[in-house]
Formats: sequence, C-alpha cells, structure tokens
Amino acid sequence: MERLRHRFPDQPPDEGLDIGLLLDRSLGVGATLILFSLVLITCVDVVGRYLFNAPLSGAFELTEILLAALVFLALPLTTERREHVEVDLLNLALGRKTQRLLSAFAGLFSAALLATFSWRLFTHAAKAAHDGAVTNALEIPLAPFGYLAGVSCMVSAFIAFLRGLQPPIEHDTDQDHLEGAP
Repeated sequence: MERLRHRFPDQPPDEGLDIGLLLDRSLGVGATLILFSLVLITCVDVVGRYLFNAPLSGAFELTEILLAALVFLALPLTTERREHVEVDLLNLALGRKTQRLLSAFAGLFSAALLATFSWRLFTHAAKAAHDGAVTNALEIPLAPFGYLAGVSCMVSAFIAFLRGLQPPIEHDTDQDHLEGAP
C-alpha cells in the first residue's frame, strides 16, 4: 500500500476510495475464512481417520473446491499489491522512463490476459450451469465457483489495466526498502 500512497503525494490519505483497504476487508476476509475452513476440514479429517477410523466424507472434494476459491479470491489482492512474480533482468541497465514504459506494457498485457481468462471462465461456468455440473461425491454445483473465478479475474484485469494506464513510480524510498536500508 505504501507504493500506492507514493503515487499521489499531494492527496491526503483519508480522502477517496482506498481500493487496497476495500479488497482487504472483502476478499481478504473471505480468503481468511476459506483458509480457516481448510484447516478445520483437514484437522477433522485427520483426527477422524486416525483416531476413529472414520474419515470426513467428501473432504478431498471440499479441499479441492476451497483451494480453487482461495486462489481466485487472493488474485485481486496479489494484483493490487504488486506481489506477482516479476523477473527484472534489465532494470539496472534501463532508465526510469523505459522502466515505466515496460511497466505500463506489462500492466496492459496482464489486463488483456486476465480479461481473456475471465471471459473463458464465464463461458465455462455458464456451460457448467446449463449442464448442471456437480462434484462426484457431494454433488456441489460447480458453476458458482466458475463465476467466482471469472469475477476475480475481471477485478484483477481492471486493477492491472489501471496499473498499465498509470504505472507506479518507483521512488528512492522504495529502492531503499527493497535493498534493506532503514
């Protein structure tokens, strides 16, 4: 979040919509609840399996679905925080202006890719809803999770698009932070 605050130094921090805070309070809380559910399901399954010889029925399916939901709920958070894996091979050799142009290109390219993923996920979810696709053991409908993934990719595409239009400016304090300086 600090990097976003550097982009608008003249804007008071209390004014306007803080998208990072909004995402943390919505998707972050949702991801936390899903992670807690995964821990609970795993504990109940392991205790049931080894102590009572009665594993939790459908634990594998629940784990699969909840892991997918967790990944897609965390995607916009990761995009907003710029915590995706990046390989900066040429940054030391390029000037700030070229770095900014490459960052803008990366943001716009990521937005296009995420928008394509969103479109395909919505198409797949609609087909799953039409066909009535469910999981094998618990018969949980799959379409809602496809729609969740599509919305998540759409939100991430929007954030990446905004980053492409106005890439974050790396300040000396950011470089100091990255190098471990006080």
